[in-house]
Amino acid sequence: MASSTLTLMAFFAHPDDEAFGTGGTLAKYAAEGCDVHLVTATRGEAGEIVVPDLATPANLPQVREQELRCACEIYGIYPPRFLDYPDGLLPIIHQGQAVGKLVGIIRELKPQVLITFGADGIYGHYDHIAVHRWATIAFELAADADCFPDQLDGVCEPHQISKLYFRVLSEERIAGMSEDGKPPSVMMDGVPFSIVGQPREEITTVIDVSHYVETKLRGLECHVTQVGYDNLFGESAKEVLQEPWFREETFTLGRSRVGWPEEVETDLFAQLR
Repeated sequence: MASSTLTLMAFFAHPDDEAFGTGGTLAKYAAEGCDVHLVTATRGEAGEIVVPDLATPANLPQVREQELRCACEIYGIYPPRFLDYPDGLLPIIHQGQAVGKLVGIIRELKPQVLITFGADGIYGHYDHIAVHRWATIAFELAADADCFPDQLDGVCEPHQISKLYFRVLSEERIAGMSEDGKPPSVMMDGVPFSIVGQPREEITTVIDVSHYVETKLRGLECHVTQVGYDNLFGESAKEVLQEPWFREETFTLGRSRVGWPEEVETDLFAQLR
C-alpha cells in the first residue's frame, strides 16, 4: 500500500461497527491514496451468532477477527488493529490503560483525522460510549509530551490530530427507518435501545460514497456471523445500492485544530490538503 502524507484513522468498539456508517468513507479515502487504518477495541465475542454453522461461542473472537480482516481487505485499507479488550465490558476496564494504548497507536500512525462514535454511541451501547470517551481524551493527550512519557522514545513522539469526527445518522434517516411510528432500535439484553438521529444543522460533513457503494456492501457482507446471509435492509442488493442514504455518510466535527467549516464539508481533510 502506497505511503501518503494524509492519514485517516477510525476507532470503534466491535468488528462491523465500521461497516454501516463509514465503510464507504474508508474505501473512498484508501482509493484516493490516503493511508487508512482501523482500530477496534474488542473482537466482538459477546455478539449474537446469526449463522450458527459459522461459529461457536468458543471461537467467535477468532471468526469475527477474520471477518473484519476480510472487510478491511475489501475496503483497501491496512489490516485492523485490536486493543484486545473484552466485548461488553469496556466501561469497567482500566480507563487509563485503555487511553494509553490508544494514545500509543495515535503517536505511531500520526493521523490528521480520527473518526469514532459520538457521545450517544448511535444507540447508547455502553462499549460505543466508552470508545467515544477514550477517543476524545486521546485526541488531547496524544499531543502532550507529559502524558505517557514512557512512550516517547524517539519513535513514538507526541502527535496532534487535526480533526476528530463523530459518526452520526440524520434525523431524516431515522425517520425513514421507523415502522408504525416507532423509532428504530437495537435490542440489548432484551430491551430496545432507540437509535439516535442528529438534526441536519448539526451535521457538519457529508461524504459522497456513490462510487464505493458496492465496496461498502461487500465489506458489510464480510460480517456474516452478525448480519447473516439475507439482506438485512429488506431490499435487494441492487435496490440498496441506489438508496440515497446508502450513498452518503454523515459526520459531525467534534474537535478541530484547523478551524470550523462555514458550510457543510464534503471532505474529511478539508483545510488539510
